[in-house]
Amino acid sequence: MFNYFIFSNLIVNILRVLLIGKVMELFLPSVDTSGRGRRAALFFYYLLTAALYCFEGGGSAVYEAGNYLGIAALTFFYAGTWKKRLWVSLMAFVLDASCSLAVSLFVAESAAAVGSGVSTLLLLICVTAISRISYPADDGVDFGRRQTGILLLIPAVSIFMLCVLMLGRKEGTAAPLLCAAVLLINLSVFYLYHLLAENYRNARENDLYRQQTDAYQNQLEVIVESRNRIRALRHDMKNHMLALQILLQKKDLEGAEAYLSSMQDFMANPEEYINTGNDAVDSLLNYKLQRAKELLRTVEARVSIPGDLRLRSFDLNVVLGNLLDNAVEAAAQTEEKRLAAAIRLDRGILSIHIRNSCSGVEEGKKRRLETTKADASAHGIGLKNVRRIVEKYHGDMELTCEGGEMEADVILYIREL
Repeated sequence: MFNYFIFSNLIVNILRVLLIGKVMELFLPSVDTSGRGRRAALFFYYLLTAALYCFEGGGSAVYEAGNYLGIAALTFFYAGTWKKRLWVSLMAFVLDASCSLAVSLFVAESAAAVGSGVSTLLLLICVTAISRISYPADDGVDFGRRQTGILLLIPAVSIFMLCVLMLGRKEGTAAPLLCAAVLLINLSVFYLYHLLAENYRNARENDLYRQQTDAYQNQLEVIVESRNRIRALRHDMKNHMLALQILLQKKDLEGAEAYLSSMQDFMANPEEYINTGNDAVDSLLNYKLQRAKELLRTVEARVSIPGDLRLRSFDLNVVLGNLLDNAVEAAAQTEEKRLAAAIRLDRGILSIHIRNSCSGVEEGKKRRLETTKADASAHGIGLKNVRRIVEKYHGDMELTCEGGEMEADVILYIREL
């Protein structure tokens, strides 16, 4: 005999599965550009939950266990750390289970036929609210242990409370209100995630702006020193001209050439390594290279770019600052202590090549490099943010370790006009 109750629930389950997929998309970037893998995964997840519902019934322990395993499996079709995948799977499951349980506790047994539709409607409202407050999936957030522990603890405790409510259903309003409270608390967790992510991003931007401010301050000191040298040379220019005139009258060309060389050396500022006319590039590179000179034995830099480079100074600070910091830190731990950097713009293509001595790194091409610092989230912006900037300019990035040297090659496509 045809069961309209089961059939209606199977139809409503389609919307529920799509909503679970929407939660995944809000917090996890996709690794499947075509979307076929995600659609196939959602289809098999639908078949799994539909089969469990038909044979075990909704709300049973077997159904809920299979439901969570299916949600957890969906996260593998998205990019992200295992901590973030675990959090997203737990939060999606808690939302689904709390909506379903809240409705089943509120409605009577005679109205159970519409319970599935109402719970899915409640889930739709929750997902709509979350989509308006959640942070983009490609935020590059990597929380520390404390923040991650808080975000994981709340859904874990919520699942325990839901299990207690499922196993010991009681008459009255206490259980439905408690379930509704669990749902509201977990909705607030999404807002908490948004605040933590915003704070994380602001901290990273403040760190970058602080570095940029230090670089500009250093460049200002370099400019002042250069101007003081020029002013001093100009002040004694009459004496210098007289000395050169005497040398030329004596036909002492070697002496005159040596005297001109000494004048040129006097004007040269030893702290001004780069002078392209681009304030952002000059300030950043002079600041980073000055630090490199203090820590390393050999530092080489070749820069060929115009003064009006059409690249945001913030993006430049992300790429060059992070790559140079990593290179200097790695080279300082080797005996060679060697660093070489080459930056060139040719027909709209900005190429950055940084080579440094390194040790303790396996040879071959690298997708990413792990930091050796204790609190990775509190130091630097990470190569993943460099890759985000590279993708923003439709470029490419490659890391290679060979023969005790690490090479970073970055290509960015810049508008010249």
